[in-house]
Amino acid sequence: MKKKSLAVNSIYNMAYKGFTALFPLVTTTYISRILLADGVGKVAYANTIAAWFVLLASLGLPSYGVKAIAQNNRTKEERSRTFSELFLINLCATLLCTISYYLFVSMLPHFAGRRALFWITGLSLVLNIFNIDWFYQGLEEYRYISTRSFLIKILSFAAMLLFVKKQEDYLIYALILCIATAGNNLANAWNLRKYITFSVPDGPSLRRHMRPVLILLASTIATEIYTMLDTVMLEYFHSDIYVGYYSNAVKIVRMTYTVVIALVAVFYPRISMYFKQNNFTAANQLISRGTKILLLLAAPASIGLLLTAEYIVPLLFGSSFVPSVWTLRILSVLILIFSVSYFLGHVILTAAGKERLILYAALTGALINAAANIILIPPLKQDGAAIASVLSETGVMLVLLYHSRNYYHIDIGRRYIGSFLFSLALLAVSVTFAKHLWNTSPASVIPIIGVSAACYFAALLFTKNDTITGLIDKTKEFLPKKH
Repeated sequence: MKKKSLAVNSIYNMAYKGFTALFPLVTTTYISRILLADGVGKVAYANTIAAWFVLLASLGLPSYGVKAIAQNNRTKEERSRTFSELFLINLCATLLCTISYYLFVSMLPHFAGRRALFWITGLSLVLNIFNIDWFYQGLEEYRYISTRSFLIKILSFAAMLLFVKKQEDYLIYALILCIATAGNNLANAWNLRKYITFSVPDGPSLRRHMRPVLILLASTIATEIYTMLDTVMLEYFHSDIYVGYYSNAVKIVRMTYTVVIALVAVFYPRISMYFKQNNFTAANQLISRGTKILLLLAAPASIGLLLTAEYIVPLLFGSSFVPSVWTLRILSVLILIFSVSYFLGHVILTAAGKERLILYAALTGALINAAANIILIPPLKQDGAAIASVLSETGVMLVLLYHSRNYYHIDIGRRYIGSFLFSLALLAVSVTFAKHLWNTSPASVIPIIGVSAACYFAALLFTKNDTITGLIDKTKEFLPKKH
């Protein structure tokens, strides 16, 4: 297939991830005021349980599938064979996990009073059969992914406005979330016919995928233990209200992180292809480019969120979520930590075929998180869960950096570092100064963010940061030329 422009794909993926981030912010702002912390917590807890089974059903395909398709895309026959093998593995795992989930929530007394909610959230598991975004990412079809997601999210938000009107409507809210997943996955299945011809694979061809898929599954399970255990333990030690406080703070951090990595996530298929071709020079150039972009976005996002949390929480969720302010401040550092872990760890190690090293990092994080949660959640509630998350993710990042150091060479340069640090310092000063200029109403965060972001990027331009000037030059290539 024709090689696609990374710049164009970055724009599409940025739009997709940006809207993906904006969508929960908008919907949560509305839903939090209707369902309140208790209703939000109920749905968040049910989604957490369903997500465990979706995780098992997906195996390691969301990560491995991208690499497998990117590296086996020379002909339609090769692409079709690889997809058929991975799809059949996903189908068998999904059917097994679906049966297990409904037996689990139907038989355990713990779910007796709220089985209807868990039956609804289980629909996301059924629809995991066509959760094949990894296929389109491997083909670098980011235009399709962004367009599809935009349309589905608009329709689902309209449904929330129409049907979620009172606190008792949390079941309807959960159903709409599942229907949105259905729309994405069914669109994937319908669009698939243009790219592949399905065939029934044999046993040996399936076995070649099982080792990396199962290793990535084990890594993902270990990761999910410490990203979901906090929610489960908060509900166990305290109540759904504290789950609501914590889950909304986590949403802001994860949404911000998702937007931050959007520009460089499109590098993954190309880096995988370069690793297979042993073209390490081209791979290192992309890795260096991606690292510099990540740092320019992740570090200011962490600092900005830390300094404006007292405005953001009441603006998005209302005054009833004020206890989330310190939780968000603690979690804000995760934007930078997540970004480094994602790019220098998961992208590079997976592309290099070193999935087992990711497992070591994930197990380290799971152990740290479990111990920290047990110690910190009982006395500190949602803030204790936040501290545990920061400790565990820091451990993961350090292990990933250690193991991946032999598979890349990053060329950053002192001038970049000086420009970066100076701009960050100016950002922090401008946020602090702007907070004194405007009143303390939550809406004040909008001009505060605007002014501080303008100061930050102006500083990068003034110090001639090579990444910013390079992105500007690249953008000019897509503008109409004057004759």
